[in-house]
Amino acid sequence: MNDSQNLPPYEPNPMEEVHLQDYLNVIFRRRKVFFIAFLVVFIGVALHTFTMKPVYEASATLHVKDEKGGNSELMDVLALGSATPVDAELEILKSRTNAEKVVEQLHLNWRIYDRPDNVTFRLLEFVSNAEQPSYTVELTGNGGYTVHDKDDNLVGSGRSDQLLRGKGLTLLLANLTGDKGDSFRIQIRPFNATVAGLRGAIKASEVGKKTNIISVSYTDTNPKQAKDVVNTLVRVYLDQSVGLKTEEANRTVGFVEEQLKDLRGTLDTAEKNLQSYKSTSGVVQLDATAQQLITKLSDTERERTAITLRKKQTEFALSSLQDAMRRGNTYSPATTQADPLVGAMATRLAELEVEKRGLLTQATENHPAVKAVQSQIDELHRKIRSTYQNEQSNLARQEADINAELGRYEGVLKGLPEAERDLAKLTRVTKVNADIYTFLLQKHEEARIARASTISNISVVDPAITPGGPIKPKKAKNLLLGLLVGCMLGVGLAFFQEYLDDTIKDVDGAKRELKWPLLAMIPCIDTGEAKEGEEKMSQRKTSLVAHIDPKSITAEAFRALRTGLHFSAVSKKKQVMLITSTFPGEGKSTISANLSCILAQTGAKVVVIDCDLRRSTLHEKFALTKEPGLTNLLAGDNSLDQVIKHTPIPNLDFISAGVTPPNPAELLGSREMADLVALLRTKYETVLIDAPPVLAVTDAPLLTALADLVMVVMEAGRVPVKAARQMRETLLSVSAPVAGMIINDKTGKGREGYGYGNYGGKYGYYGYGYYGYGYQNDKAAEAKKSPIANIVAKVSGIFRKN
Repeated sequence: MNDSQNLPPYEPNPMEEVHLQDYLNVIFRRRKVFFIAFLVVFIGVALHTFTMKPVYEASATLHVKDEKGGNSELMDVLALGSATPVDAELEILKSRTNAEKVVEQLHLNWRIYDRPDNVTFRLLEFVSNAEQPSYTVELTGNGGYTVHDKDDNLVGSGRSDQLLRGKGLTLLLANLTGDKGDSFRIQIRPFNATVAGLRGAIKASEVGKKTNIISVSYTDTNPKQAKDVVNTLVRVYLDQSVGLKTEEANRTVGFVEEQLKDLRGTLDTAEKNLQSYKSTSGVVQLDATAQQLITKLSDTERERTAITLRKKQTEFALSSLQDAMRRGNTYSPATTQADPLVGAMATRLAELEVEKRGLLTQATENHPAVKAVQSQIDELHRKIRSTYQNEQSNLARQEADINAELGRYEGVLKGLPEAERDLAKLTRVTKVNADIYTFLLQKHEEARIARASTISNISVVDPAITPGGPIKPKKAKNLLLGLLVGCMLGVGLAFFQEYLDDTIKDVDGAKRELKWPLLAMIPCIDTGEAKEGEEKMSQRKTSLVAHIDPKSITAEAFRALRTGLHFSAVSKKKQVMLITSTFPGEGKSTISANLSCILAQTGAKVVVIDCDLRRSTLHEKFALTKEPGLTNLLAGDNSLDQVIKHTPIPNLDFISAGVTPPNPAELLGSREMADLVALLRTKYETVLIDAPPVLAVTDAPLLTALADLVMVVMEAGRVPVKAARQMRETLLSVSAPVAGMIINDKTGKGREGYGYGNYGGKYGYYGYGYYGYGYQNDKAAEAKKSPIANIVAKVSGIFRKN
């Protein structure tokens, strides 16, 4: 019966409990990826933090007044319609029109690059008709400079504080100082792009909820410019807010000023004509009837002027109403409109507008309640428009009546005597113009006061000041974030690489996948830890650590392997043992050489056969020749005594591979090979066969039929799970008597968290050097342990004490 027949078939493995050590081992194994990712992120963040220009933020605070109230002579009616919600004011504040005015006033589209620290100047004028205006200014000394375009063509030469005109460029640099040869670049950025950038950089929001307090801020690398941008924007915003509300008053003032300008000249001429007539005619005074007629004419003319002024005001009001309706805004009458009916409707409009915007905070414009309020607003707009139109009609009728009355007075005036009639005409012109001039002066003052009394519902609480320090970069915060993000990215990449790595990484994984017992774990052979002397150095290169350094940890691992083999088959024959692996290069030949040495040290006669005919390396371990060897013996070219080589190790003989044959599988599966093994059984107590890898060729499965037990060598972190499963199935298919597996930490990965350097996996840490066995002190043994194992062992000790 073969041992392999007693092994359980392969079954999928259930989910295992994951421990903290498993995660720490992953990070330690992938520490190169972890540190590279961490350093890239952290160094990148540090470079960005310490090389970026400081960014300053300036801010201002505004208060939006929510005004409600009744009608008044000057401003109350206008203020009723100005109850604008903060959200709307925020959009107006950041509007494109305001941003354009800020760019125009501060010339934000003028950019200066590469200016040396010792060069100072003020750019007062910069106009160019080039498609991409970019120029280089070079100082020539004594306040002079030259200008070249982007193609290095000379545009012109100029001096400080003098206007330069040349080749489509107008430039004025004031207070220019610097050394001869210094240069800098000036450029005009696209206006619309500058405006869009400014709008994107401006931050405006309400402070808290329903406080009606607006905070507006702007960031820039120039602290003074940051302050200027905010204050200019606030000033433009306030001017716009007042300008919209004084439109009608402005029109009235403009109209009255034009009338006064024309009337002033007419009045001066009339007064001169009257004085001249009195001097030449000798008639200096009218009788009582004529004076009374002149007074009536003057009063009527003044009344007609008043009606004309009211007609203009009504015309202006109707135009503003139509503009508001066209833009979808709520109309607010000017303070010059004293109609109580319009005032009452304006009060109702303000209430409806407040109600509408309150609804809009919770619903859209398509909501039935919002539509109902909007329909009431539209109806009031129509009523106000109808009122203005009716007033225009009434004023036209009044003007016609006054013109008829003036016609009657003109008829009476013509009935006066000729001399008195001429004096009356001149007196009438003078008095009427004087009265109208006085009346218009009064109305002009009223309109001007009305305009001046128009107050915005926006007030500045705190204007922007020059920032005292930068807000960016926040060095401590950035470095902390870089540290955290670097660690997170490093851990993520480490686990991602671990996920992509499908190799068997620890003892538990090997047991779980292969269902074979563990015979031993062989640590990495350190070729630098032996004794002095050239002979020792030569032997060290053969990797026979069990012979040249029998007190080392590695040699103790091979003794543990010998013990494991003994107890794996206590009641079974184990004279012929075969060692194989999954892939080439897993260290099976090194293990074969050292295991044979350990077995020979017990006094038993041992022979080791190199059956890896394709890639034989075992003869190098013993520093012997490859020929003649096994293939020469099987081919009949040499006898057994001729191919057996005696090693420097007592009780240990060696049969090398010999000449590489074209048909290794046929030779190893031949009758001669079986007879050779049978003959060696009679001559040696132990026959150790170093077989080729299982998956590489079919030699190993053939040789398992000659062996009493089979050992499978597996290198740490190299064999994929699928390959290991296929190797197991191959050996099971030929009923190979597999005694167990040997984990070989060939590359030292067992020290890097793979778990091969210590027995017990995650449940204990009892490595070969832990107790020392008198071969090395505790400190040296502790140094050989995995750093992760040391950490977890210390933590476990603390918990055990507690």
